[in-house]
Amino acid sequence: MTSFLQDVRYSLRMIANAPSFAAIAILTLALGIGANTAIFSVVNAVLLRPLPFANPSRLIWAWGTCPLCDGAAISPVDFVDYRARNRSFTHFAAMSIEDSLFNLAGNDKPIQVNGKMVTAGFFEALNIVPRYGRVFNLADEKTAEPQVVILSHHLWQERYALDPGIVGTAITLDGQSRTVVGVLAIDYPVLTTADFWYPAPYLAQGMQSRGAHFLRVVARLQPGVSISKAQSELDTIAKQLEREYPKTDSHWGIAIAPLQSMFVGNVRQALFVIVGLVGLVLLIACANVASLLLARNTARRREIAIRVALGAGRARLIAQLLTEALLLALAGGAAGVLLAQACVDSLKRLGPQSLPRLDEVNVSGGVLLFTLCVAVLAAIVFGLGPALSASRVDLTQRLKEGGASGNSRSRHRVHGVLVVAEVALSMVVLIASGLLLNSFWHLMRVRLGFNPAHVLTTQVELVSPKYDPAVRREAFCHELEEGIRSSPAVASVGFVSELPLSGQANDTFFTTAENPPADPKDYSDADFRGVYGDYFGAMQIPLLAGREFTREDAMEMRQVVIVNEPFARKFFPHENPLGKHLKIFESSPELASREIIGVVGGVKHFALQEDLRAEMFMPVASSKMNVVVRGTADPAMLASVVREALQKIDPEEAPAAFRTMDDVVSSSAAGDRFNVLLLGAFGAIALLLTAAGIFGVLSYLVTQQTREIGLRMSLGAQRADVLRVIVGHGTWLALLGVGIGIACSLVATRWMTSVLFDVKPADPLTFAAVGVLLGAVSVAASYLPARRAMRVDPMVALRHE
Repeated sequence: MTSFLQDVRYSLRMIANAPSFAAIAILTLALGIGANTAIFSVVNAVLLRPLPFANPSRLIWAWGTCPLCDGAAISPVDFVDYRARNRSFTHFAAMSIEDSLFNLAGNDKPIQVNGKMVTAGFFEALNIVPRYGRVFNLADEKTAEPQVVILSHHLWQERYALDPGIVGTAITLDGQSRTVVGVLAIDYPVLTTADFWYPAPYLAQGMQSRGAHFLRVVARLQPGVSISKAQSELDTIAKQLEREYPKTDSHWGIAIAPLQSMFVGNVRQALFVIVGLVGLVLLIACANVASLLLARNTARRREIAIRVALGAGRARLIAQLLTEALLLALAGGAAGVLLAQACVDSLKRLGPQSLPRLDEVNVSGGVLLFTLCVAVLAAIVFGLGPALSASRVDLTQRLKEGGASGNSRSRHRVHGVLVVAEVALSMVVLIASGLLLNSFWHLMRVRLGFNPAHVLTTQVELVSPKYDPAVRREAFCHELEEGIRSSPAVASVGFVSELPLSGQANDTFFTTAENPPADPKDYSDADFRGVYGDYFGAMQIPLLAGREFTREDAMEMRQVVIVNEPFARKFFPHENPLGKHLKIFESSPELASREIIGVVGGVKHFALQEDLRAEMFMPVASSKMNVVVRGTADPAMLASVVREALQKIDPEEAPAAFRTMDDVVSSSAAGDRFNVLLLGAFGAIALLLTAAGIFGVLSYLVTQQTREIGLRMSLGAQRADVLRVIVGHGTWLALLGVGIGIACSLVATRWMTSVLFDVKPADPLTFAAVGVLLGAVSVAASYLPARRAMRVDPMVALRHE
């Protein structure tokens, strides 16, 4: 310990005596360590940190399975059977897939709030205890309309000023009085951002259909019960239900997985790619600092030789030099933490909403421990090689008067190897960044199938009993359409149940009436949408054949359907689909027969990366509809038009947040944009560090070869010859690094296949562009030291020696 403290004091003095060297080394390390700390804070929050519930390892989620799907919801009636018959779970609960919008009345204008339907046992499964009141019980489910609600903490705070007296009082949602029975102490955004929860009303008509699937299960395993054992029991129950209800449950099952996996999804692969690349950035930084230390140790050769002459052993020298490296790494780590904190704040602002638990990303104690480990590891990586090299001492040569200017070819080779390594690593990072940029460029130019320009959208929900039956919803939508269209700023208005690229989805089973399959498991599956008004015109989705819907189709509930081009191409490849009939499952065991009256173009509905999917459209005014308004100018100006038209029809109805379709499209690409920005920043850092490394190494070599350059020039060498030699040496090192980097990239980029769109991992254009860029930067970094070498005065150089 005494020796270590002596080394620390001595290293601090040596670092203080070389402030320029220390500043460059610390800044270089801060960039590498800070980038790794920032990314690890994301990985820690998304992949490593347990869910904020008691015993999260026992929490599972479940979804429905069938021959045509592997990720379906579960019907409420099936859920009740699974809940009653299983013995593997302490709590078996469910929640609706999507939130529902409600109009919350108050002293002022009504506001729209999100409500989530859950079953009894939901809060107990997650071990959530309300701050005031109680949770739902089985008696709360025995109604046709929800009678009670539980408020989220943020709604309680914003709307009711944290008043504990709200428990037991009634609030008005969509004109219906509901009693507040509980208030949460904190919010749990990892599952839902709902403003309130209401119990599943099992006496409602829609809850009695085994064919209507809209629930996801959240459950807690019994102690000692494995997931495989629980899955086996659920499979047994599924077979029992299939025998009891063959029409609706044939070939249906249920699958389970740890709840943590639901939040990770396909984010894991992208994060692993980013972690690997940011690790390469740190290696580039370490190579840079190692090169600096080699140059600095060369200048300290006589000092080290004197220490050896006074009795210092090689191990003692290595310990002292590694201590200096460790202090530099710790200082770089401390600066990196400050940089990482700024990066984390930016990540939370720029990160996509699809990134789970983004709000939980922070520089926590675990992240700081990671940073400390990275700093120590970096000190070993960049400090051990120079320390071993400097500790090999030839006392006779070092102690000669002229030994200070001596040079070693082996040391030059080490510098060259470091430059080649930096260029190769930078090549991998830049190629990965270039592939993502190329992928994003293709993504932004994909054909959407609709025109998002000048389109405004919002959502209305007609769940109040006053909008039953369906004819009342149709009348409401017609009146709203007429009110909006009366404005001269409006070109067309339409309604759709599921808006493209918004995350809304719905699908169902069907078969062709002319050629039905013998077995229900052979039915086909396609997405279906309810539309009203001039939806296709408002979105500028082209009509390719037949006709569009009329108001009479909706008013008279005509059994007609419009399909899109991918549907027609898939299911009617060699015949005209017009006039054909589809038998469609519409929440009833008996399939409804509908005639195809039109074919429209396909649209990107789920994601820009996905292929066009088969869709069916029905003339239906659903209880949840997206209003789509195409304007003649700026769509943001249309919000007041929609709001005024809505208030004239029903003052209790409040629209959801307004969004332009351009914003919807942009949001759907947010994850890809985030990856491009992130890797673009890392690529820029890698390029900067590589250029600095080449410049530093060549500057050092020029300094070491001043006498040789002066001698060559005194013998007749021209400045152009000196320029060619120095730039040629730097270019050769860069080309060697580029070649090795290309070979490494061909292997490394195979892991990026899942995050690329319309671009191959070995895209030759990207490889060539990055190679040219890195070569040009390397030549530029070599030119500056070469210019200094050209200005060497031969007489001054020789007199100095």
